[in-house]
Amino acid sequence: MGAEEGTGIGLVVAKRLVELMGGEIGVESTVGEGSVFWFELISVVEPILPLEEGDASTTAQSHAPRGARLKTVLHVEDNPANLKLVEQIVARHTDLRLLTAVNGNSGIEIARASLPDVVLMDINLPDINGFEALDILRSDPATARITVIAVSANAMPLDVERGLNAGFFSYITKPIKVNEFMEALDVALEFAGQKGGQGK
Repeated sequence: MGAEEGTGIGLVVAKRLVELMGGEIGVESTVGEGSVFWFELISVVEPILPLEEGDASTTAQSHAPRGARLKTVLHVEDNPANLKLVEQIVARHTDLRLLTAVNGNSGIEIARASLPDVVLMDINLPDINGFEALDILRSDPATARITVIAVSANAMPLDVERGLNAGFFSYITKPIKVNEFMEALDVALEFAGQKGGQGK
């Protein structure tokens, strides 16, 4: 085994995921021997609701307030743990529909096809980075007006400034803090609604 050390971000994400699912996580450590990490989750059988049309969007729509338009959020992120965390957060809000993409190019394709209200764009993606993806969205008249939030582990003030100067609506740093995340998303959704969406 090498002597490389991680940043510990994975543990923070794991802790948040377990807590969001109503569980507990802990560690038992012995000097010179190592550490054992454990977690407990509540085992609950998910209720099966009959669907008239048989798709997930029907379920989400049926719980939204009567007459309210379902708002769409596209999350472009290649890290499965971060995708799951945002999925858990958004699942609490019945007026939101979440779409996901694991790289910049597929995110652009989904944005063109679905015209989401807000895009959550990771900066460090495996193909093109978030800045390049933002430029492509801005250069296409169909997607130019979509509100795009940067989400990145690059948390230095210069990184945030660069993101805002590039045209991101706001800049969320990882590890994601649930309250700050939802506040930024709410502001972005309100802004998207005020400007009339993307011409839908």
